[in-house]
Amino acid sequence: MKKMNSIFTCLAFFSLIFFYYAEAQENHSTLKDNMLISLNAKDQTELNWINKPENFSLTKGKLKIEALKGTDFFNDPESGEITSTAPFLFKDMEGDFVAVLKLRPDFSSQWNAGAIFMMIDQYNWIKFAFENSDATGKSIVSVVTRNVSDDANGAILKDYDEIWLKMIRKGDIYALHWSLDGIDYKMCRLAAMNEAASVKIGLEAQCPVGKKALHEFLYFGIESRTVKDLRKGE
Repeated sequence: MKKMNSIFTCLAFFSLIFFYYAEAQENHSTLKDNMLISLNAKDQTELNWINKPENFSLTKGKLKIEALKGTDFFNDPESGEITSTAPFLFKDMEGDFVAVLKLRPDFSSQWNAGAIFMMIDQYNWIKFAFENSDATGKSIVSVVTRNVSDDANGAILKDYDEIWLKMIRKGDIYALHWSLDGIDYKMCRLAAMNEAASVKIGLEAQCPVGKKALHEFLYFGIESRTVKDLRKGE
């Protein structure tokens, strides 16, 4: 009987731990600093649109954006064509920051993606995306644009539908990190950009070749702070 009681005690303990862990995970998308919540308060919101989508919805801080065919940001190094048509929801930020995004993209077509997006101007920007790559499928993809865009595929995540992305600014250097759980982050890329007192930082939704895509953004927050170590993100 004592052995059985000990087993039940252990089970109860681990169940409690699991409950608090699950609750903590869920709370990532419902924190008070989720800036998507403010979209309902039009007179108070700090966020603005470039290429405002025709159709989007917001429910309890979770944003769905319908991206139409041909929506993308890419300054093609081969053709020289500049595409800047994707919906981009942003805040103007001065100084150092840490921006975090949780998203569930619609991967129904090639190059469909949701991303953290930082823009200095049309010719200088960074896109950090969870994308249906033509080369690797569902993957972490980064695009750094200094007049022309590059295109770098990162970790392949074929078994996952949601991801956490983090972009950190320190001076004029930007670090890109990704995470499966919003806790343990891995660095994808480090890039230096042109000097800029203020930048636009936010989220982007794209559908370059498909008919349309419905992307879900579950959390977006920005902190004005300086990290000590860009590679570690802390």
